[in-house]
Amino acid sequence: MLPLLARCIVLNLGYNKAKDLFVNHKGLEHTLIRVFCACKTLVSWNLENTALVCRERCGGGSYLSHSAVPLALDGAHSGMTAEGDNRVLMQKVVKDIVADMQKGRHPMPAMTQCPKREIPTKSSVSDLETLTNLIYYKEVAEIKNIGKIMQKKIMEEG
Repeated sequence: MLPLLARCIVLNLGYNKAKDLFVNHKGLEHTLIRVFCACKTLVSWNLENTALVCRERCGGGSYLSHSAVPLALDGAHSGMTAEGDNRVLMQKVVKDIVADMQKGRHPMPAMTQCPKREIPTKSSVSDLETLTNLIYYKEVAEIKNIGKIMQKKIMEEG
């Protein structure tokens, strides 16, 4: 798990990218809701985790009114319950990705390195191209995994 500050920075960059997408969404309307559902969910989950860790580290001082920790917890809880449960929003994101894949609207990312032959032997994980390929590989693996799970559920439970 990333350290809290690094995770907050990365999520803030993603949030800024989502805002840019909202301003310039021509031709990307089908991804707009998916991006905002995922962004809202990840940011509110991270805020709750960060506030809980801060409360644990600060002890009793975190309960005082001049501390921002109670406000962060309130904000996280309201963020996690607004527009429905976060788990439901993430299920919507997965459903939309699977539906777009079936329609051919969700292109699989093109990797420039083989994750089994080239990355372990020729690359460094500090290289941006290698990190990008690992993220693409993770996306492909997760999409295939959810497809297998859905197929199994359909076959067993109808």
